[in-house]
Amino acid sequence: MQPVPFTKMSGLGNDFIIVDNRQGILDEIGLNEFAHRVCTRRVSLGGDELMVIEQPAAGGDFSMRTINPDGNEVEMCGNAARCVARYAFAHGIAGASMTIDTRGGPVRAWVDADGAKIQLQITAGPALNLALDVAGEPLTLHQVSISGTPHVVVFRTGVAALPVENISRLGAAIRHHPTFPQGINANFVEVLDAHTLWQRTFERGVDGETLACGTGAAASSVIGACLGLVESPLRLHVLGGELGVSFEYEGGRFKNLFLSGGARFVAEGVLHPEAWRW
Repeated sequence: MQPVPFTKMSGLGNDFIIVDNRQGILDEIGLNEFAHRVCTRRVSLGGDELMVIEQPAAGGDFSMRTINPDGNEVEMCGNAARCVARYAFAHGIAGASMTIDTRGGPVRAWVDADGAKIQLQITAGPALNLALDVAGEPLTLHQVSISGTPHVVVFRTGVAALPVENISRLGAAIRHHPTFPQGINANFVEVLDAHTLWQRTFERGVDGETLACGTGAAASSVIGACLGLVESPLRLHVLGGELGVSFEYEGGRFKNLFLSGGARFVAEGVLHPEAWRW
């Protein structure tokens, strides 16, 4: 078994392992178990997701596959797409403007000096004011899917100061609630003003709080606009820094939904076979 070249990148604290599989270097490795093992912290490299670059599948410059640490492949990840876009530009896979094929549909991306902007789509919803009992607490949730990635948004006060235990308890209860049999990402959001949100996210697949969530930022912004709480453009404070979301909203319809923010290179090297054979 040969070592596997990788790049580690961070999108505001969302950390990703990126592997270029256009030549099939992962074809003889069980991809789901590989993702589960190499994303496991302390015993392997560790990451929020494994991102696999492959040949284009639907007319884009290349394809991006997104596999969570639990081994399940999902539609896409916004922050990962921004990191992968910068990786693809740096490695000559695509130009500064590109289209990425994903399971959630094509994603347009534009790379700048230290980050990237992507265009997202609303693929289901929004559905507002869903009343649920979650872990013994009555909550009002708002649901929307961004480029195939499902989210609920819960508005609360003092989000930045909420203990991690609170986010984990409520986030896990929402993520595993029978209303969402395929699982869902839970965003806890506070409106600071008409152009500023504080957001914390419990992500399915990671099954824990992450330092940032790009599609979650878009979901929170869209729901906030539907409720008349915010308007474009928006800054979203997350534990890992700040994301930007902009859109056009008229007549109850959204278009030109964009997500922007930093994307950093962390390390490049090779994964030893023992990284996924423990």
